[in-house]
Amino acid sequence: MKKIFLTLLILPVFVSAEPWVDYELSEEVIEMTVVTVKPGMKDDYLMGIKKTWVDACKIQKELGHIIGCGVYTANTAGTDPNVFLTIRYENLAAMGPNKEKYNEFTEAWRKKISESEQEGIAGGYDDMREIVDLVVLQEVTFK
Repeated sequence: MKKIFLTLLILPVFVSAEPWVDYELSEEVIEMTVVTVKPGMKDDYLMGIKKTWVDACKIQKELGHIIGCGVYTANTAGTDPNVFLTIRYENLAAMGPNKEKYNEFTEAWRKKISESEQEGIAGGYDDMREIVDLVVLQEVTFK
């Protein structure tokens, strides 16, 4: 019995998965910004990013630069981080720098909000939150 138990513990160490044989990674990628918002400031922060980050995402989606974006909160007491911002891209290449997309977005964005308005809203973010991490995720599909 002891030998069977030890064999079961050791076996997973020798099993290895192989991409495109055992699993595939999605072409689509999600960029997730992980944020800790200070206590009592989450509502203010969310209303601020609605006028900046969320509106910028909507423009990028309308222009076809991204698939979509989302804002998620963790509502469990004492949870840090507590806000997660996601942007979905068609693939890794779509995340890369692109002068034409940048210029197209900037032109559309400045019609929505002036630089001084943006600075006025976003200028207070550092007092409300700390960006904890930025990760790029790909979904795993097992075969």
